[in-house]
Amino acid sequence: MRLRSWLALTAAAAALLAAQPAAAQAVVKFYADSGDSCRRGVTEGTLDWVEGPVVRPTVRVSGYLADEGVNSPCAQDGMFSKATFSAYNGDTLVDSETYKADNQRIVLSFALSDPSGVTAINRVVVQVCRFSVTPIGISYCGRAAEYKMP
Repeated sequence: MRLRSWLALTAAAAALLAAQPAAAQAVVKFYADSGDSCRRGVTEGTLDWVEGPVVRPTVRVSGYLADEGVNSPCAQDGMFSKATFSAYNGDTLVDSETYKADNQRIVLSFALSDPSGVTAINRVVVQVCRFSVTPIGISYCGRAAEYKMP
């Protein structure tokens, strides 16, 4: 009798888990550069929106940030690149991450999400800026690229 009750309970639990809707997922390619003619700072990859009734709303970022590309016809300039990824719900900033590369290419793999785990992200803004390695110097940014949740 107990075995039948246990089997019935296990089957009911499995049916409930199978009946839950799957998390919605959408992947968008992103690209942003420093805006100079040499494209000294470049970031590229994918934004993977993951949402669902049980899943924390998240945008997974995968790609790279490169500073002073190997194929650049320009000489190195003593500056480094920073890529900023800003996640929004409407006009409200939900999360932001910044990564730095100096004469290198780094792999990006992180997630953007609301710290409370509630607010969805409907757009991500990506921008690459370059900064002088010395305290006194110039800085400049490329055009911000905006990506909306599909």
